[in-house]
Amino acid sequence: MAHRVKLFLYVAVNIVFILIAQVPPSCFSDTLPSALPLTVDDAIRLTIEKNTGIEAEGYNPKISEADILVNKGEFDPSMNLGLDETYDRQKQSLDINSTAEGQIDYGLSLSGKAVTGTLYELKWQNYRYNGNSPFLNLYSYYSSGLSLTLTQPLLKGFGVDIQLTNLNVAKNTLQMKKHAYGTAIVAKVSEAVKDYWDLVSARKNIEAAATALTLAQKTCDEVNARIKAGMAAPVDIYTAEAETAVREEAVLEAEKNATNAENTLKGIMNIELTGTSLETVSRPPDPALPPPLESIVQQAYQSRQDYHQALLNKKNKELLASYYKNQLLPDLNAVASYGQSGLNGQYHSTIDDLTSGNYFSWKFGLVLNVPIFNWKNRGNLMKADFEARQSDAALREIKKTIALEAAEAYNNLTYAIKKIKAAGKSLLAAEKLLEAEQGKFSAGLSTLNDLLKFQRDYASAVYDEAKSRADYAKSLVELNRVQGLLP
Repeated sequence: MAHRVKLFLYVAVNIVFILIAQVPPSCFSDTLPSALPLTVDDAIRLTIEKNTGIEAEGYNPKISEADILVNKGEFDPSMNLGLDETYDRQKQSLDINSTAEGQIDYGLSLSGKAVTGTLYELKWQNYRYNGNSPFLNLYSYYSSGLSLTLTQPLLKGFGVDIQLTNLNVAKNTLQMKKHAYGTAIVAKVSEAVKDYWDLVSARKNIEAAATALTLAQKTCDEVNARIKAGMAAPVDIYTAEAETAVREEAVLEAEKNATNAENTLKGIMNIELTGTSLETVSRPPDPALPPPLESIVQQAYQSRQDYHQALLNKKNKELLASYYKNQLLPDLNAVASYGQSGLNGQYHSTIDDLTSGNYFSWKFGLVLNVPIFNWKNRGNLMKADFEARQSDAALREIKKTIALEAAEAYNNLTYAIKKIKAAGKSLLAAEKLLEAEQGKFSAGLSTLNDLLKFQRDYASAVYDEAKSRADYAKSLVELNRVQGLLP
């Protein structure tokens, strides 16, 4: 039996190890690999998912949703249930010892405000009386009453639009926060993609600096060989070695800049700065002419979230100005009420009296309240009027800014396309010139300083050509951002 148990445990443990080996490491840990291949789309996704600025901005629409509920609460009906008992015993000056009376009151009411501004209260009130007063025909009786009271503003506060001002402002504010959230996403993603191309450019700079260093090292070897052959002065080796040292420093500087660029990209994607190296996979897109400037501006007006946010802000300020203008009117209310009642020694008979309609009361009237100075509402209207004008000016400023940004992005993109062509020609020329100069130097027809200069020019041209393509990619990102579009 023990042998069978051991055999069972041995098989079970092996099965568990086999299953664990088939599970990918990501199931157990969220840690990133030491080398993370990263495309532009990956950078966009990680920025949207992990950027803390976007996360913080995402809570603002949720907060505004709560504000909508708060303003809806202005029209919530409320129910009130009351129950109380009183007792009173007093000594009298008449020819009786004392009087005693007790009363139990209980009632239910429903009250609130409608979107028309109408205040309503539906009230059902009951009480039971007991007493020994000689002036009462009934020593014990019940009384019930059912009444409805309505108060309707006729000037100040009149109209559904006026009553719904705060709620409509809250709804518009929610849309504004959503637009602000969209603007934050576009801005952060555009920044991340630009950082991506900066990293690509910085890595190209390392390659160019390393190419220049390799050329200098080969030149050192060639100079040494020429010195040994008596074809060059020994002092030339110091010039070649000094240039090699300078280029080694250039490689270190390029590596430092690339590390800083990588950390910047990691920061916006909220990735730990240490433990993971980003391997940029994407390459800059091929240059293509942008659409006409007029269509870019029109697209920006359609898609720019901050532009639509400004439109809603202007609408909110106009709503508030209209509301405070209404608040300057006198407070004139129409008040109406109607009720039926019943009284009897038995409660059910009291209800019969109430429903018979024989005992009723009604009231109708007007109540006018005129503030003497009304400074508060005057100040609110003045403030709202200026804010409405301010929002209109801000909207016009945004439109102008969009047009200027679109023109600048358009010009930068067309310039970037031309720069790619020019940088390509410069690279080809630098390569040919270096080949020619290297041949002349090997034949003893050129100086060492001239050769080193052409090497530097070639390495610079290699970097400039790569950087021009990265700059084009960044210009394309900026053109999309100006239009309110993701890269």
